[in-house]
Amino acid sequence: MEQMTICPHCGGNACFEQQVSEDVTTKFCFGCGWSTSTPMKVGSRLVTETLDTSPSLYKDLMYTDDKGQVWFPATVTLPEKGMVFLDGTSKDNWQWAAVKAVEITKEEKSKFPKDQKYKMDTKNMKFFGQRDFMDALDEIHFFDIQVVE
Repeated sequence: MEQMTICPHCGGNACFEQQVSEDVTTKFCFGCGWSTSTPMKVGSRLVTETLDTSPSLYKDLMYTDDKGQVWFPATVTLPEKGMVFLDGTSKDNWQWAAVKAVEITKEEKSKFPKDQKYKMDTKNMKFFGQRDFMDALDEIHFFDIQVVE
């Protein structure tokens, strides 16, 4: 089952909910950029592991809804298109960053894994406001993805 729902984090109506198995549902808000899944409950092992491996800014911006569901800001990586992620120094001073993927040149190939064809062009990073997650996704052509059924 797939549907759009109201996001408890931002209150917007662009939260994509998808049941991926009998026990797991994911939620990804295109409005604010926060995401969660049914195993991401307060005190769960998955939340603990996520906190152990996340940058401080992501930990600071973690959100817990009134049902005990834990939401984190998303990092979106499309190896052939680009990446969208948080950039900032505190929960009051951050923005979305978008970098496009560019082909690795022949001269650079030795610096990358053999099968890797693209790298992220961090020299041409673009920044977007805290409420402009969809604009950051658009920058890397996220919405141009072909859906395979």
